[in-house]
Amino acid sequence: MKNALTSLPWKRLYRIGKPFWVSEKRISAILHLVAVLGLLSANAWVMVYMNSTAGHFMTAIEQRNNADFTHYLMMSALLILAVTPLQVFYGYLRTRLALMWRNWLSSSLFDGYFANIAYYKLLRNKDVDNPDQRMTQDVDSFCNSSVGLFISILDSVVNVCMMFGVLWAISPMLTGGVIAYSIVGSLIVVWIGRALVRLQFQQSKTEADLRFGLAEVRREAEAIAFYRGEEIAKSQSNKRLGTVIATLINVAGVYRNIQLFTTPFNMLVGLIPAAIMAPIYFQHEIPFGTITMATMAFGAIFNGATLLIGQFGGITNYTAVVNRLGSFIEALDAAGVEQLPPGKHIEVRDGDSISFDRTTVMTPDLAKLLVKELTVSVPPGQSLLVTGPDGAGKTALLRVVAGMWNAGSGSLIRPRSEQLMFLTQNPYLPPTTLREAICYPGISLCPDDERLMQVLRMVNLSDLAQRTGGLDNVQNWHDTLSLSEQQRLCIARIIQQNPKYVVIDEATSALEPEAEHLFYTLLRTLGTTIVSAGNGVALSRYHTMILELAGDGSWRTYPASSYKPREFK
Repeated sequence: MKNALTSLPWKRLYRIGKPFWVSEKRISAILHLVAVLGLLSANAWVMVYMNSTAGHFMTAIEQRNNADFTHYLMMSALLILAVTPLQVFYGYLRTRLALMWRNWLSSSLFDGYFANIAYYKLLRNKDVDNPDQRMTQDVDSFCNSSVGLFISILDSVVNVCMMFGVLWAISPMLTGGVIAYSIVGSLIVVWIGRALVRLQFQQSKTEADLRFGLAEVRREAEAIAFYRGEEIAKSQSNKRLGTVIATLINVAGVYRNIQLFTTPFNMLVGLIPAAIMAPIYFQHEIPFGTITMATMAFGAIFNGATLLIGQFGGITNYTAVVNRLGSFIEALDAAGVEQLPPGKHIEVRDGDSISFDRTTVMTPDLAKLLVKELTVSVPPGQSLLVTGPDGAGKTALLRVVAGMWNAGSGSLIRPRSEQLMFLTQNPYLPPTTLREAICYPGISLCPDDERLMQVLRMVNLSDLAQRTGGLDNVQNWHDTLSLSEQQRLCIARIIQQNPKYVVIDEATSALEPEAEHLFYTLLRTLGTTIVSAGNGVALSRYHTMILELAGDGSWRTYPASSYKPREFK
């Protein structure tokens, strides 16, 4: 069974940690690290002097020497005053370094997540759960733990080295004893806690699943209320909670076993130096303060040498975090690489039309054929309606145009991204101001207020600004607007940005016939090239060509003027 040290994924740790230390932030990070190490070393020297002073202080008490007692009492007080800012700024700079690392690493992951539509591709990767947690909470844990563990190891090494000489001068036998005692204890703790790595990983996953489920209830509150699905939602939440609690109980059981060993093991540390040094003191071979010095030095060496015991829970959790972050970064890397075998992906080129040339479209896993060897072209200024039964591949074709799917064969010519806009059935309206909602995603190119109000009037939302407190008041649009109004607001985006090409996936399903007619009339007036997907009988009148998918991979095209619209099941 693997333990906390042998299971630590060193390659993943290197992959996650190295980029920050060679990035543009490296100079600032190294300066922070050097400052922390400087404060750590200064603190260690002060602790050596405090050890020596404490020994003389106790000897002065034992000998009833008032002058020495007063001197070493004042020395102890001064050393405490000196060590306080060292420890405070040592902790502060550690925190700043971890936060600097976290900011850089999360930002770097955001770059990868939003590049090459990786966020969409990861939806099909069942091994990467809760990417939001991995880019935020796991990054925070990784950076804090990395800095904390690294500094703790150095701190332990420095303290052991400096106190080793002190203790060796007092008693070589006691020095050998503390090393042997520490090694035996560490090995026993590793053996007892060998299951913690797996349990810590499982705990992170189950906790994230519970939060995701509750967030899903919040997002779908209205649908749950309509269906009266409270009991099912509650049952699912309780099931996830039960899994979390069961995992935590298993974790607690391992920690219980560790504490059954470490509690007496640590308590004996205070007795061992006294047991060895007291007989020597009784024979008047050493002063009483030497016992205090030996006890402090023994404790310092023990704490440093048993770092694994004190940090065992943190190391196992760190291992789980490194695995979660490492697998996420690997998935992001894979999202930018063509995974399909040769001849199994659609070749896409930029051009001045939307043209399929013997294009076969399959599901991303290559398990199902949707459209076979499609050849159709939509010249500039023309329009195409893709229709057919549900599941025939209408939306799949639009995903190919968007660059979201490429499984299949053949080729596609499509406009450049800046010339193309998509309108989906479920409007995407993040919490923003009305101005930003209309101009999304080209927020920096927003026109003046008069133009925005004109666009709102064109989609029959002339009172929306007044209803929502103006153009610059942030709203949750999904709660504020009906589905029809949300679709109108997304149509306003199209009108405001006036792209050369528009792809529409049943995005007028909630509109009244008059509003739908107005929208398509506006697009035709603007000279926009249109590709629509839908089954509405009335849609064919707004297009020049019809592409009908049969559902078995076959297809037919018709001039819109000769097409007889029909309803599909």
